[in-house]
Amino acid sequence: MSFKNITNRLILVFIIIWSSNFSTQIFSQKYVPQKLLSQYYQPNFTSNYYNLKDIFHIKKNILNGRDETVIIQKIIDNNNIVLLPNTTIYINKNGLKIGSNKKILFQKNTKIKFLGGTRGKLSDVLKIYNAKNVEIINAVIVGSRNNNINQSGQWNGAISVLNSSNVTIINPKITESYGDGITIGSEDGGFSENVLVSGGWIDTSRRNGISITSGKKITVQNIFVSNTYGQEPESGIDIEASWNKDVLLDINVKNVCTFNNSSTGISINLNGLATDKSKDVKFTSITIDGHTDIESRHGLLTSLNTIPHTFDTKGSILIKNANWKSSREISYWKSSKDHSINITFSNIKIDDIQKKNYFENSIKNLKNIKLQD
Repeated sequence: MSFKNITNRLILVFIIIWSSNFSTQIFSQKYVPQKLLSQYYQPNFTSNYYNLKDIFHIKKNILNGRDETVIIQKIIDNNNIVLLPNTTIYINKNGLKIGSNKKILFQKNTKIKFLGGTRGKLSDVLKIYNAKNVEIINAVIVGSRNNNINQSGQWNGAISVLNSSNVTIINPKITESYGDGITIGSEDGGFSENVLVSGGWIDTSRRNGISITSGKKITVQNIFVSNTYGQEPESGIDIEASWNKDVLLDINVKNVCTFNNSSTGISINLNGLATDKSKDVKFTSITIDGHTDIESRHGLLTSLNTIPHTFDTKGSILIKNANWKSSREISYWKSSKDHSINITFSNIKIDDIQKKNYFENSIKNLKNIKLQD
């Protein structure tokens, strides 16, 4: 046996033992370094968004300090541009419905506190359902995961975009969501289209920081996602179809940082797109450019073609300019079956030489996976 083969086997044994040790450890939140966070979360309360005409400014004196859901909902329904009051707003389990052609602006001290409790799907805080032309600026939302109430399910989002188009979310700060920080997709076989999430910080979500389940032309950029834990998948960003009717086309993740997430920084799960009918085969395209992960269990996870159907999704996944630092286990976890979709890695940095060697050796000569310099 050659020296190179012996070395590779030793690396593999090391990784297995190392992973076994880490898998028994209990996840714990970590303090987010402010210097790092400030590179991504930069709310601007003097931008042109705040200089628009016809802004309806909600005054503090109309609030009751207990449950303002009905008050705020009525104003949103009757006005296209709403400046929320510069204080904490309490929203009950019904959440707030954001219709078409709405701009919702938060001030420096505006904060929505979600009273909950959640009851599974559609228990979202800001509900952007079947809407178009919506902008949410500088949202600060505290979810209900730490509320001492009876709750169930896992799918609620602090901001949920379902079957909607032309949606822009700028610099959100979302903490303590019982489910996802942000959900983008559909619950009925449709999709969301032309959605931009730019800037912000999502921390301590219970399920995922951001879930993308069904969409076309979705961009998530310049955002920081940290300390996701409590309910699988527990990913900073999870791109995952629920079933074959979903669509994942032109999904772009750019310049994001994931920090200390229980499972993985970014996960891509395309098993839901599998089918037994050739006419239902989906084409998927995903690009992740400039992903930094720090201290998550894995920097990246791909779960592909693990459901026993005849056909899995086709298309491409491009991972480039990634930097996976201090992964608690192997930096890249993948399902073992062959898959139809093509994965290309380019300019991947891993700070630990043994993990780097394991990553490169684990994908070498695999079908439909390519590593470029």
